[in-house]
Amino acid sequence: MPGIKYLRIRFDQNIFPYDIPKFRAAVIEKTEREAALFHNHIGDTQFDYRYPLIQYKVTNKKASIICLEEGTDQIHQLFLKNDLNLRVGNTHAEYRVEDISLNKHLVQLWNTTFEYSLLNWLPLNQQNHKKYLSLDDNLPEQVKILERSLLGHILAFASGIGWQVEGRITADITDIKEMKMLEYKRQKMLAITLTFKSNVSFPDYIGLGKGGSVGFGIVKRISKENVG
Repeated sequence: MPGIKYLRIRFDQNIFPYDIPKFRAAVIEKTEREAALFHNHIGDTQFDYRYPLIQYKVTNKKASIICLEEGTDQIHQLFLKNDLNLRVGNTHAEYRVEDISLNKHLVQLWNTTFEYSLLNWLPLNQQNHKKYLSLDDNLPEQVKILERSLLGHILAFASGIGWQVEGRITADITDIKEMKMLEYKRQKMLAITLTFKSNVSFPDYIGLGKGGSVGFGIVKRISKENVG
C-alpha cells in the first residue's frame, strides 16, 4: 500500500505510564467528543472496536500522541481549542508541543525481516489465557499461542489502516524479556515485554493488542535501517 500518514506529537509535560488513561480522558474532555477517533465510541453507549488511529503514549518520559491516517486530520480538533490546559487526574497544567513530526511511513511486506521490541503487550483473552496456563511446562507451545495472538493483532492493525495484505505475514518471537501482571480496565492482566521479527515495516510507537491506544503493546524497531 502507499505510505500511511503518521504524526507523532510530544508535549512538554512529564507523565508516568500509569497516567496515560487520565491523559487520554483529559484530551477527550478538551475536545468535547467532537471527533470519534479520540475515544473510539459511537454515541454514548457503543464502543467502536476498530484499531485506534489516535493513541496516547509516553515517549522520552513526556505525554505524547500518535496519529495514523484519518487520525492525523482529526487531531486538529484538539489544536483548535483556545488553550491546552489539561486536567490529568488532579493536576492542571498547560501542555505545550515540544516536538512534532509528520511523515509518510511505508507499511508493506518485505523479503527481509525487521526486529522489534514489544513493550507491555496484552496478548491473551480469557479463552487463550486458560490454554496458555495449561501449558505451563511446555514453553514452545506457549510461544506458539503468543505468536498466533501477535499475528492476529498485526492483522487488526492492517485492517485499521486500510491495508489489504497480499501475502504471508511472519511474526516470530525471538526473546521474552519480562512477564508481569498489570492493570487494564480494572482487571489484572498478563503483560509481556519481548522482541520479535516480522516482514512488516511498522511505524515506531504504535500499539498492538488490547490497550494499544493507552500505552500497552508499544512497538519499536531495534534495527536502524530506514524504511519508508
